[in-house]
Amino acid sequence: MKRDLLSLADLGAKGVLEILETSAMFERLRGTSAHPRPLAGRTVALLFDLPSTRTRISLEVAAVELGAHPLVITGEASQASRGEPIEDTARVLGLTVALVACRTPDPSRLAALAFACTAPVLNGLTRQAHPLQVLADLHAVRAARGRVDGLRYAWLGDCTNVARSWIEAASLLGLDFTIASPPGFGPSADDLSWKGGVKVTEDPSAAAANADVILTDTWLSMGFEDDAEARRRALSPYRITSALLAAAAPGVNVLHCLPAHRGEEIDADVIDGPGSLVWEAVAARLHTAKAALVWAAHDAGPPRVPTA
Repeated sequence: MKRDLLSLADLGAKGVLEILETSAMFERLRGTSAHPRPLAGRTVALLFDLPSTRTRISLEVAAVELGAHPLVITGEASQASRGEPIEDTARVLGLTVALVACRTPDPSRLAALAFACTAPVLNGLTRQAHPLQVLADLHAVRAARGRVDGLRYAWLGDCTNVARSWIEAASLLGLDFTIASPPGFGPSADDLSWKGGVKVTEDPSAAAANADVILTDTWLSMGFEDDAEARRRALSPYRITSALLAAAAPGVNVLHCLPAHRGEEIDADVIDGPGSLVWEAVAARLHTAKAALVWAAHDAGPPRVPTA
């Protein structure tokens, strides 16, 4: 049975912890002769319907360092730009490659790809979820703190795709997680179907009080540029500042999935300050991408012919 990684729910708590153990191993062994190359001789297709920096770099380098050939396919460079159904693309990929990662805004498009493709499919980002980013965040927290449990996490601002994946992670792992958003920007009822112990508030100060890890995301994600000023006004009380951090736990760490707008959702002295784990999480994207590819490819053999 193939393993798709469309959301953290596909991993479950055991799988998330397995990814973190494997990514820590890849970090230790990077650059040494002991680094394994379990995907040698295979091809990993990387589909990008959206622009990408960290996701593309991490997956492409991860594939190379695991011994695979990364095949990057952008929308405008394929028949998808001429209206070819994603299911037909999926069948082609299942016949020719060992693994597929896809970055697309539409979660239904990703689901259709995974359904029709006989090769395992990984979510490189949709507007609903960004599991690879949250795995990297967890890796960075674990490396800095020695653990991910027993800490208090607070998300400030819009409930973006990264926040939704954090809600999943917190529920799976039993983390103390609070999300603070203004009215109209918080999690939906569907998002909170994963609620578990997740708490929701409109008070950013209450969420940040005694927090060990504070997280945020850009206020101007792709597709929200037209109402930029209205979003800035609504979200301005949720900016992460040094004054806000003063009420957090001693040694508080900060995470931002990037790209960041200093002076909007986070101040420069915070993202570039001593408590920031932002760049550690960027580095972790490579290690967790490797671990995710290996997890998905656990039983990947020669390409299989799709059935009707």
